[in-house]
Amino acid sequence: MKRDVDVVVVGAGFTGLAAAQALVDRGLSVQVLEARSDVGGRVRSFLTSDGVRRDAGGQFICDDMPEVTALVREARLDLVESRWKGASKTVSATASRRIAQRDNMLFAKMEAADPADPALAGLSITDWLDRQDTTDEAKRQFLSMVHGLWCLPADVIPFWYLVDSDRRNTAEVSELQYFLKESAAALAEVMAERLQRSLCLSTPVSSIRREEDHVVVIAGDRQITARHALVAVPPVRARDILQHPPLPEPLARALGSWRSGAVIKILLRYPARTWSPSVSSGISWDDVSGLYAFDVSQDEDHAGFVVFVGGPLALDWRARGEAYIARTVGERMAALLGPDAPEPVEFILHDWTDDRWSGGGYSDVIVDPAAHDAEAVLRAGVGRVAFASSELSPSFPTYIEGAIVAGRLAAGRIADRLARDDLAMDDGAAER
Repeated sequence: MKRDVDVVVVGAGFTGLAAAQALVDRGLSVQVLEARSDVGGRVRSFLTSDGVRRDAGGQFICDDMPEVTALVREARLDLVESRWKGASKTVSATASRRIAQRDNMLFAKMEAADPADPALAGLSITDWLDRQDTTDEAKRQFLSMVHGLWCLPADVIPFWYLVDSDRRNTAEVSELQYFLKESAAALAEVMAERLQRSLCLSTPVSSIRREEDHVVVIAGDRQITARHALVAVPPVRARDILQHPPLPEPLARALGSWRSGAVIKILLRYPARTWSPSVSSGISWDDVSGLYAFDVSQDEDHAGFVVFVGGPLALDWRARGEAYIARTVGERMAALLGPDAPEPVEFILHDWTDDRWSGGGYSDVIVDPAAHDAEAVLRAGVGRVAFASSELSPSFPTYIEGAIVAGRLAAGRIADRLARDDLAMDDGAAER
C-alpha cells in the first residue's frame, strides 16, 4: 500500500531529533510530530528582562559526553564553564560540622552495589538506608541527593534502580561542567532546522494503529501512514498514546512501571557577581531535602543563580504557592550571599510539575520494584512501533547526552529492519 513516509517520529526532544536525523542520514523519509509549539522536550528557554536567553529546563553537559559536545561544536555554540567543582557546600542550620559527600560511605556503597543482587529485591531506597549503620547526617545527605536528582520520595524508588541508573553516568569530570551560553534549547533548534521540512509542531499524537506491514499514526485530524513509528517521548507520556490493538501485557506493564517526579527551577538574576567562588561551587541546605543552588553567571555582567527544588519538597512548596517560594528562596539566598550582595533584579520560576507533555522531573523513574526488564521490553517495542527516550539510554540517562544516544540507537535498529524488509522484497521480486 502507499505510505506517506518511512518513519513517523513522535516527539521533538533530543531523542526524537537525534533519531530523525539518523534516519534521514540512512536515506529514509521521516515525519516528526511534536505536541508543543517548540522543540527540545525537557529543555526549554526564556528571555530575561535584559534580553539574554536562559535555560528553564535541562542545561548542563561535560567533556565526557561525546555526542552532545560534538553537536555543540558543529553548531558553533558557545559553552560557559560553570563554577561547580564537584563538591557542593552545605549550609547547615546548626553549628555542627557538615560531612563532605566524598566522605559519606553511603555513596561508595551505592556505587559498589549490584542491581541484580537478590538481597536488594523489593527494597526501596528508604528500606536500604534503614539497614545502613551510619549517621543520620549521612543519611540526610544521601536522601537530599535522591530527592534532588530523582525527584521522587525515596520510599517509592527501588534501590536497585537507583544503582542501575547511577552507574550509567560514567563521567570522570562533573556532569555540571558546562552550560550553553545561548541555552540548551538553541542546540535543539539547530538540530530541528536541519529537519525543518519533516517537522510538524503543535501536533500531539493521540493514537497509533499497528498493521502487519505499516502503522497509522493519528494526530488531530491528520492520519499518517508509515512503515514504522518511533515513540520518542518519556515512558509516562508514551502510555498516554492509545495503541490499537492494545499493547501486549509485558509491554503495557513495562510502560506502567514508571512515574514522573517533581522539579521547580528558579532563576535569580543579579546585577553583578559579588559572591565568592566557594559559594559558586554549589550549595545545598541540610534542613530541607532536595534543595540546591548553582552559579549560572554567563560572565561578570550577567550574573545569576539557579535554584532547583526537587521531589517531595517541590510538591510541598508548590502547594504553598509562588509567593511563598519566592519569599523563601529569596531569604535563603540573601543569607547565603551575605549583607553586601545585591538584591536580585529578576526572579523567574518554571514549575515543571505542571508540564503536560514531559511530566514533572528530569526524567521518569521506575517505581515497580519487580520491573527489572522494563527498559529492555520498551527498547524491543512491538511490531512496527519502537520506543526511545533518555530513560532508556545505556549511558547518561536523564541527560541530553542520554537522549541523543537513545535516539540514535533506536533509529539504527529501525533502519536495519527496514533495510532487511527491502532486501526480502527485492529477493521476492527476483524469484517471481
